Amino acid sequence: MSLQEIAVISEIVNAVAVTLTLVVLIVSIRQNTQSQKVVAVESLAAAITSINIPAMESPALGVALMKVTRDWDAASRDERIIAHYFLFCYFKLGEQAWYQYKAKVLDAGQWSGWERAVRAYYHSPGIQRVWWPNRRNAYSRDFQAYLAQTTPPVDIGTLSDIFERPPA
Repeated sequence: MSLQEIAVISEIVNAVAVTLTLVVLIVSIRQNTQSQKVVAVESLAAAITSINIPAMESPALGVALMKVTRDWDAASRDERIIAHYFLFCYFKLGEQAWYQYKAKVLDAGQWSGWERAVRAYYHSPGIQRVWWPNRRNAYSRDFQAYLAQTTPPVDIGTLSDIFERPPA
């Protein structure tokens, strides 16, 4: 075997090694990306659970939200305070979910539930009239613009539909 043949074989072996390294790197990046997506989705789920735990422990939050979404002025001062802190956190989570959807971390199916619920709160009369105009600047301009171009969802009921339903 000549020196030139050995050099050609060496180049082929190097090319195969580089190709295999690239394949392993691509697979590793895809696995890492998938893992990061799972972490992001789990983080959103944990965050929404943590802000809903107080509502499970006391119906006062649910009553407050039901009232302020319908008519901000119909709620007591204490109910407005309770609802404000939930809404602030909820819209922050909605904003994060929206950014993760735009970054293709959340898929369309995962985003659809978030999207309907955020629109339902956003388009409720009490939120539109009082809360959002006073708190919108706590959220990014892009998220504000996104919400402004949405319409109220037709396939999700209000909290009143759930809470004030007469017993069967």
